[in-house]
Amino acid sequence: MKYKEKIATEIIRMIEQDLCSISEICKSFKISRKTFYEWKKEKPGFKEAVEEAIDHREDVMIASARIGLKQLLEGYVQKKEKVTYVPDKNDPLNDVEKCRVVEKKFCPPSIRAIKYVLDREERKKDKDRLLASERRPLVIEVQDEETKRQLMILQENGFRPGGSLNAEVVAAVDRKLEEELKVKSEELKVKNGQDKVKEESAVAQQSDAPVEKSKVNLYPFLPPGYTSRTD
Repeated sequence: MKYKEKIATEIIRMIEQDLCSISEICKSFKISRKTFYEWKKEKPGFKEAVEEAIDHREDVMIASARIGLKQLLEGYVQKKEKVTYVPDKNDPLNDVEKCRVVEKKFCPPSIRAIKYVLDREERKKDKDRLLASERRPLVIEVQDEETKRQLMILQENGFRPGGSLNAEVVAAVDRKLEEELKVKSEELKVKNGQDKVKEESAVAQQSDAPVEKSKVNLYPFLPPGYTSRTD
């Protein structure tokens, strides 16, 4: 069937209002599901409008679900009306309203709904903790180099057994260890050089500092605290 803009507009409206399923919509317009999906494939504008209508429908449904859940959590007032009709004296074929009784009933919060929300929140926290643990790198402290080498072989082999029997895996790990050793050696040399420069600088500062000469007491025979008039 040839694409028609008017039919496409009505299809989008029915999808957005959630009146019928795709099969029911196609049946009401006397088109096949194949035709519907061919239109989506051939007409980008129609495809985009259908997807937007579906998104809008989902948003409305979620909003309605949230409102209903909120009422179950907080409690709500249920309104019930009872209307009594009697025959019309002036027109016996028709009825008229005699009285209207309105009853209001408070429905308390639902324990099941509260439990559902609390369980959902707990599952969300567990999921967040799991994701946080997965993002955090695994750190294993070892006591000797051989244990570290075996763990590196296990990691290099994709945490599968038998890595120590694979010559390529072992060679790759040994190369990594040699590179780490070279890096540590270079860092140690740099550190020792910096320490040596600091020591030489300290020695030079000490040698450049002025030396205070002790003052000679010209009158050693005088008691402590007394000086000569000539001072």
